Amino acid sequence: MSLTALQAQNAIALRANNNTLSAAQLEFLLRGVSVTFAQILYVTDVQLAAAHKAEGIQKVTSANVLLASNIAAQTHLYARAVRKSAAGFKENDAQAVQGFVAQSNYFEHTATHSIVVHKQHPDKFYMFAIYNRAESLYVHNGAVVDKQHVAGYCTPSAAKLLLAPTATVHNVTHNVTHSVHVRTIALDNIVHIRARKQLLTV
Repeated sequence: MSLTALQAQNAIALRANNNTLSAAQLEFLLRGVSVTFAQILYVTDVQLAAAHKAEGIQKVTSANVLLASNIAAQTHLYARAVRKSAAGFKENDAQAVQGFVAQSNYFEHTATHSIVVHKQHPDKFYMFAIYNRAESLYVHNGAVVDKQHVAGYCTPSAAKLLLAPTATVHNVTHNVTHSVHVRTIALDNIVHIRARKQLLTV
């Protein structure tokens, strides 16, 4: 089912209420499961050029993602997914693919693998999600707009990336190309999560 303008506008209104999902709620939802699929709906503010920062354009995304709970079993979940994907790209060196490991980042995993916390700000929690598929709508002044409209408010580099996104990811450190997209989504931005036949909403 496609994301509608009404759903996008409602999601923005929900986030504006400042009610947020907590790490404890997500932890309870994922308790006792190794990996599971989830449907999430979240809102982010588009990064605009300095001259247009006051415009306030939002991006509303509905995504089907893979989440994990058991950190002992899933510590290398992302690396395994990358190696599996990268093996399908003939330009990759086989040894480089097998040697791929996840790099250190600004966050660290909690006991629930898909909940990560900012290393410098222990009160900031994020969902660590591996994307399966996603769709987004952009909203400006309450109306849904297209990417061309949004690009007009972005820096040239951001506009180029917006209008011509790449399906693959190239890891420079390991010189490996793959198609695994992972996102760390601030829990403050998520308005609902559907997983394990349950719905969490703000």
